[in-house]
Amino acid sequence: MFNKSTLTITTSALVLMSTGVAGAANNPFSDVPQDSWAYDAVSTLAADGVIDGFPDGTYQGNKIMTRYEMAQIVARAMAKEDLQKADKAIVDKLAAEFAEELDNLGVRVAELEEKSDNLKFTGTARLRYDDGDINATNYKAGYGDDSASHSHIEFWMRGKVNDNWTAVGQIETEYNMKSDSITAYGDKDLQVNKVYAEGNFGDSMLKIGRYGEFSSYGRIIDTEISGAEYTFENGDLSGALTYGRLKDSRTLAGTTFGTNERNEDGSVKTYGAYLGTEYSSARLKYNLSPVTAIGATYGRLNEVTVAEQDFKDSVNFWEAGFNTKLADNLTLMAAYSKSDLDGITDSVGSEVVNDGWFSELRYKQHNPSDVGSFAIFTNYRNVGAFSTIDATVDYTENVRGWTLGFDYVPMENTTIEVFYTTGSQVNATSTEGRQDVDIFRAQMEFYF
Repeated sequence: MFNKSTLTITTSALVLMSTGVAGAANNPFSDVPQDSWAYDAVSTLAADGVIDGFPDGTYQGNKIMTRYEMAQIVARAMAKEDLQKADKAIVDKLAAEFAEELDNLGVRVAELEEKSDNLKFTGTARLRYDDGDINATNYKAGYGDDSASHSHIEFWMRGKVNDNWTAVGQIETEYNMKSDSITAYGDKDLQVNKVYAEGNFGDSMLKIGRYGEFSSYGRIIDTEISGAEYTFENGDLSGALTYGRLKDSRTLAGTTFGTNERNEDGSVKTYGAYLGTEYSSARLKYNLSPVTAIGATYGRLNEVTVAEQDFKDSVNFWEAGFNTKLADNLTLMAAYSKSDLDGITDSVGSEVVNDGWFSELRYKQHNPSDVGSFAIFTNYRNVGAFSTIDATVDYTENVRGWTLGFDYVPMENTTIEVFYTTGSQVNATSTEGRQDVDIFRAQMEFYF
């Protein structure tokens, strides 16, 4: 056997120490002498492609290795099949030399490699250009061009806790190239948008933490809440029950209305329907046929406040919709949403609309893994600001108008989307009246 001397413990050795193997008969954390034949043997195996180094795929031939590290490499070589006779002889000799370490560490090495497969990282990087009145739901709409370029990136982490439960996290950030600044998420460099666990709950599923809540067709809500969601499926019927809390200081549809008054700093005074934090909902979806489904959602905000108009009460929301395949490569969806918040007036004294509907006709479907695939879509919406909390395609809340666009996959895991929206505001957000809505967007997304 080799002489043993003390060496600084490596990171990988620390991992193994925590499993209780530090007391092995042959100390696995002592050095393999630099003049040992084992280094030449391992170099030969690496040159022959038998081994690819440590679990991270690296091989550092100029690094003094511990007995544990050497045993780890030998264990990976032993797992190879169809070895050449000369290489097998080298592996057998190494296995005999590190027999005690392999006996003590072999199972744990396998467990560590299996554990590394439990954690998955994915993400999306996006480059976007917007031109036009993209702030169509707030006071800024119609006040000059609001073109901007953004870069956005999000990371997803999914870790298998056990056979039934998975932990999920999502981190995002966004950069405004025009203002040369981080502009999203309260000017934070990074925003942890989602952290939750999901798993089996009997024959159903349970989600706990901060997650993305979505009504049947995304017309009431498509944003993060902190709480719990119970989902079930029984044949063609599926549904969910949700209770949670929204982020503080939000307004319905992100809409604020301007007044003729000024704040102390000279800016225009605005008001909106500010949300309480508690939200609960129930949703159902039913497959009428293999090509047609219907869905409905009921949601409730515990409190909505419009201080300028002395309103403070709970608000109920309803949503109903359907999606169907009209023909090969042709699909249609439509959804209607409404709340019972009424009697609130906009910037010019008209009552704010509390219902809305959205419909879309789509030809073909694009798939990021299918190069050359594409989709062409057109949609029409008439979405009152008080018909939604935070809907999918939220840039068109409080908008009545048309959109025409397409998606295209130029290379694997990459999509290009371009669309144009034209129309007008449903309710005026300034004292000058309803503004025209004229939106052009082009973006490229990379999935990894």
